[in-house]
Amino acid sequence: MNLAPKWMLKEKFESLENNFSWIIPLTKLSGLVLSSGLAFLLISGVTILRKDRFIENKNAIYGLKFNSQMKEFGFQDTMKIIAINGKEPERVSDILSHIFLEDGNIEVSVVKNGIKSKILLNDDDKHSLMGSLETPVIAPIMYDSKGENKIIITTKNYGISEVLYRFGYFWNKAWSLIQLNPVLRGPFGIKKVSIFSSPKFYFSGLLLTLTFTGVLNLLLLPGFSVGNFIISVIETLRKKLYGKKSKRLIEWILISFTTVWLLIIVE
Repeated sequence: MNLAPKWMLKEKFESLENNFSWIIPLTKLSGLVLSSGLAFLLISGVTILRKDRFIENKNAIYGLKFNSQMKEFGFQDTMKIIAINGKEPERVSDILSHIFLEDGNIEVSVVKNGIKSKILLNDDDKHSLMGSLETPVIAPIMYDSKGENKIIITTKNYGISEVLYRFGYFWNKAWSLIQLNPVLRGPFGIKKVSIFSSPKFYFSGLLLTLTFTGVLNLLLLPGFSVGNFIISVIETLRKKLYGKKSKRLIEWILISFTTVWLLIIVE
């Protein structure tokens, strides 16, 4: 993405560069702008243009159903999850992502037959859970014991505030990858987080990848948007270009090192 302006401007790019135009430093931010901007546009389209249908956690009045792995951790059918690390999830569909993406140990507050209790999950439990996503992990019980009285399904339209919230959510999770969240290890945190291998989560995986690319381009290193921007500003101020071959070599070395670090060091 950082090469896009050079491809688009073609001959003009070299002329602008040799004349030390201030347009050139701005073009160095293209990777950051394109990846983050595309993520923002996709989130905006999905959030604003379509109605969202979901089950609010508070409306799962008949409780939840759990797969066998969750039952090994102590969850039981008809249990309700009332909080995760002290925060109540808005939707039933949010519960799994909260469990995976919260840092460290997780304290899940549950209630069944009026009796409240807590179930603790550590990072090993999360990894075990990731291997059992072929079947629904958590699902709301839709009808009462007689098969009647369906629970409420919420339909909602959202505006720009929800767009900003969702973009911020993915941006924060991208930072978690950089900060070596132990559950989100491996290339882009997606290979091992098999929740994103499910077709239901392909779009979330794409958004996380785009925002993660944006976060990477904030690195103050040659080869990444902000690093390239700083170097270009220095070149423009001093009216002298650094050697292109040397600069390109350094950029590829640092990009390769960062990629290897992501793929191997965090394994």
